[in-house]
Amino acid sequence: MQKNLTCGRDILCKRLGSLKKYILVTMEEPYKLISDMAKPVSIIYNYEMTEENLEKLARERRDGEYIVGFGGGTACDTAKYLSSKWNLPLIIAPSVVSVDAWLCKSIAVRHNYKVRYIGDVTANEFIVDYAIMQKSPEILNKAGVSDVLSITTALGDWRISRDVFGDRYDVSYYDASYNIAKELLLKEREIAMHSEEGLKSIVRGQLMEVLLCEDWGNSRPEEGGEHFLGYCLEELTHKHYIHGLLIALNILVVLKLQRDRAVFDHREIARFFKNIGLDISFQKQNITREEYREALMRTGEYVKRENLYNGIFSLNNIFDEKGEYSLDEIVEWASSL
Repeated sequence: MQKNLTCGRDILCKRLGSLKKYILVTMEEPYKLISDMAKPVSIIYNYEMTEENLEKLARERRDGEYIVGFGGGTACDTAKYLSSKWNLPLIIAPSVVSVDAWLCKSIAVRHNYKVRYIGDVTANEFIVDYAIMQKSPEILNKAGVSDVLSITTALGDWRISRDVFGDRYDVSYYDASYNIAKELLLKEREIAMHSEEGLKSIVRGQLMEVLLCEDWGNSRPEEGGEHFLGYCLEELTHKHYIHGLLIALNILVVLKLQRDRAVFDHREIARFFKNIGLDISFQKQNITREEYREALMRTGEYVKRENLYNGIFSLNNIFDEKGEYSLDEIVEWASSL
């Protein structure tokens, strides 16, 4: 499968100008980036990704020939939902690449502080305007590396699921996923500079991993304990986190917990995050040691309850009683990152 993806500079407003009547789904901050030139017939702002709220928006049918989702994950997922309900062609234009949701077919909603997927929608076009992205918060774009580098932990979990649980495995998909992560790691300098080339490398990494997962049939090649730990923490605290920062922190913790099963060295990935200027500290993310400790203790139970992929958190006794792999020492180490 391929995506109808167009990338360039100063291309979004030209494309919007060619549309007769379009409904713009966005947020106030990204809209400021195009407000002088965009002329939608209607603007929809959405800040609540519950299915109930999306249903309410869908009942308020707007007049238009296209739906354009412009912004981050919330705007793009809202646009997907309305496109499916109103049977209108969909254009997705991310203002940032903080997550890979803009490329995914699935619609992510929140229910009781949990992520749920409620259907698939294929966008007619994807437009990536690097000039707009470079005006967006740098930290959000850089955080987008995490939905690619989650491959580093997902592969270790995949090996565990194959060796311990006999789960489905394919070396060609495994190798392809590995190469996507390695390719992105080579772009450290460009990403650190927030250059167009750096943004291109993040977009390419997200595109390649999304296509690979779609071809495989699920997110196994890209998702593992790093995401599940994040989901568990969100359920415990009811806090909102910048997805890429939380996943980056969890990548390092899960890589360390995987020990000799890890495919990548956590120190290599930690250097990459530091060198591109990604602050993943507890303080930056408003995480306490007690919250993180509780999440680490409960993620195994969470994985079983939610029927998530097998991996490190499916094993018993992943923490030592004492030493650097004890629960308290892992939390202390994580709090120092």
